[in-house]
Amino acid sequence: MISRRKKMGKASCLLAVAATATLMVPMAPAMASHSEAAPDYDASPFWAGEPIYTEQDLAVAGEGGFPNYRIPALTVTNEGTVLASYDGRPTSGDAPGPNSILQRRSDDGGRTWQEQTFIREGDTEAPIEGYSDPSYVVDRETGNIFNFHVFSMDQGFIGSKPGVDPADRNVIHANVSVSSDDGETWEHQTVTEDITADLDWRSRFAAAGQGIQLKYGPHAGRLIQQYTIINGAGDFQAVSVFSDDHGETWQAGEPVGVGMDENKTVELSDGRVMLNSRDSHNSGFRKVAISEDGGATYGEVTLDRQLPDPTNNASILRAFPNAEEGSDRAQVLLFSNAASQAGRSNGTVRASCDDGETWPIAQVFQPGTMSYSTMATLPNGNVGLLYEPSWDSIRYAEFNLAWLEGLCAPLSAEDLTVERGEAGSSTVSVEHQLGPAIQGIDVETEAPEGWDVSADGAPERLTPGRSADFTVNVDVPESVTGGTYDVPLVLTDAKGRSSQGTLVVDVPRTEYEVDGMITVTGGTLVDPQDEPYEVGDRLTFTYDIVNVSDATTTVTPSGNLRDLDPDVDSRNCRWRNLPGGGNYTCDFPYHTVTQEDLDRGKFVPTTTWTSTSGDEVTEVEHEGPAVELP
Repeated sequence: MISRRKKMGKASCLLAVAATATLMVPMAPAMASHSEAAPDYDASPFWAGEPIYTEQDLAVAGEGGFPNYRIPALTVTNEGTVLASYDGRPTSGDAPGPNSILQRRSDDGGRTWQEQTFIREGDTEAPIEGYSDPSYVVDRETGNIFNFHVFSMDQGFIGSKPGVDPADRNVIHANVSVSSDDGETWEHQTVTEDITADLDWRSRFAAAGQGIQLKYGPHAGRLIQQYTIINGAGDFQAVSVFSDDHGETWQAGEPVGVGMDENKTVELSDGRVMLNSRDSHNSGFRKVAISEDGGATYGEVTLDRQLPDPTNNASILRAFPNAEEGSDRAQVLLFSNAASQAGRSNGTVRASCDDGETWPIAQVFQPGTMSYSTMATLPNGNVGLLYEPSWDSIRYAEFNLAWLEGLCAPLSAEDLTVERGEAGSSTVSVEHQLGPAIQGIDVETEAPEGWDVSADGAPERLTPGRSADFTVNVDVPESVTGGTYDVPLVLTDAKGRSSQGTLVVDVPRTEYEVDGMITVTGGTLVDPQDEPYEVGDRLTFTYDIVNVSDATTTVTPSGNLRDLDPDVDSRNCRWRNLPGGGNYTCDFPYHTVTQEDLDRGKFVPTTTWTSTSGDEVTEVEHEGPAVELP
């Protein structure tokens, strides 16, 4: 059952809804300086101890008062209390809906948990109010804990209208709750006006999970919570919402990118801030941008092709948040997500030892269905992982870095071009970035079927801070299709720990192969008539589309047919996230015969198929066989 530690009526839920949206945060008698900040919690090193991984369910569908639980958030307070927050949903629906923000507390580092309580309770009776998508931020200087979340009434993220009036039921609002007693009780505020820098913005929501507090440089102490907005043009953008006065006031930085979605930030070893975002344009990878000014503005948005993603929420954090600025340990990042481009599955934790430049370490924790996840470092040196094992439940896992069985030794290979039926060689470099000497080295490759790939000259031992080169030889069979191929490389030491890299091999296409990512064939009439065609008769055509590359792409058609173009028809031939080597058939686009067609004596189906994979956009123009209309 749910314990109502602090049940508030509507009058007390919105403490201040006047013109100013300043959040009155309970403060310590004297505000702590940066040097007085409580320490965060560092993970134990990769090489320390035996591997540990445990799991337990915190919220199970149908138990505890709700049929559906979603959207995990996780943090650890200054007192060492582990807090887990998530949605309690009366239905499976997102905002708008009478959802509630729930919480469970652990006083023993995540081994056992107190009963489920409310942070914000939704109202299921008209007029409906709901709260969803929690994200924690902890101020290590004051001890205050913030829980950001959505406040919705009549509209959700897509349907929200421009406006900042907290009483406007057609606006999806930004709310934050704050606790000054280790997460026991909470006070609440709507901050929509504070964080809406442009009144043309029509929607916003906090990215669920956990925000950060900066530790280095001129912005040390800044609190940052990531948001996704819809701007006046209808674009999804990411924006950092931050506070330099311990949460008394909040402001929004400049929006970044387009096609951005749920996004997180992490402070890098030199004080820069890295943004890591879900891509609502369905590239199949994470989007990344860097801020030089503490999250106020960001530079160019790029795709990190080392991080496959099915358009899903994810988590990123520093493994050693107390590490000295610029040190090797300060560069170690952890990342968790559903590492698949085909769907929300294959839950994976990755590690980088160079501020996210490379991600050589990966370990799967949930090979099946898995959606949102979030992580936090724990007082005992382990890492807490809160995730969705399904669409209706919340599970807590705990692991140490030894469980990752990884080596901070990324493999960097020179791209290689090899003609079919020929051989080539690439130089691969391995750099030992962190940890004790690596001994008993072995390098394995995962060659595509029919290929012959081998590694020569790999070092048997590598000491910290050193690098070495070796050779990978590739024989490409004559029968292979032209395109770009990824050849995985895995370096393993005598203890079974490993690091990963990729050799990219380009096999030139022949002149008859399409210079792009897809081939389109067909455009043929499905059921020709024996009798003459008349005005109003329907001509139906079929098309076969093949992704001839290894990258996931989205195919969008247009042309002179109906049930083809997604900008015109609800039923259409678009295919989102077509995997590398994948194909599909579309057999329902049609044309209705007109008098002009009969006068012309024929109809020619003319289509254009646009393939979009990250920044690569190609078009295939296709003209099908003419249909004679005597």
